[in-house]
Amino acid sequence: MEEETLAAIVGRRKLQGDDSIIKEKTILEAADQLIFIIKEKQFKGGVEGSIPVLIKSVNWLETAEEIDDLFLGDAEVWRRPAIGYAGPLGGDFPLVTKEGHNILDVIFTSPMESLVEVAKILDQIDGVVEHGVIFRKPCTAIIASENELQIVDNTFLMESSNF
Repeated sequence: MEEETLAAIVGRRKLQGDDSIIKEKTILEAADQLIFIIKEKQFKGGVEGSIPVLIKSVNWLETAEEIDDLFLGDAEVWRRPAIGYAGPLGGDFPLVTKEGHNILDVIFTSPMESLVEVAKILDQIDGVVEHGVIFRKPCTAIIASENELQIVDNTFLMESSNF
């Protein structure tokens, strides 16, 4: 979770289970306010790791290359395989969601400066159906450390900015 904005990422790769970013985000968008319970190490200025991006299966490679070009040097783009591990193209069995889309994992090699800005860039790319970044939502984070709980919310940000 990003400290400044409380933007979060859902849909990161699971070894087993249903991969439906659309379903996860639909449920989250239906809520009036989100509450996340996270560990202190998950609450940071520069979020690290990957962002799942749901793309149309038709011309998926063009969309992947456009994303790769936009984040050149900062991220690698891998198509998620249906089983096991595969190379960047997803191997012989790329994951196809029940909606008929592929999932790209945009794997950032260094912390992202702004998760919200990355999401806005992804929103503008033709072929991107959805991504795993959650923002533009009133949110409270309950942050657990070994000694205490800290509660942070972004409602003041929601009222005063163009999230």
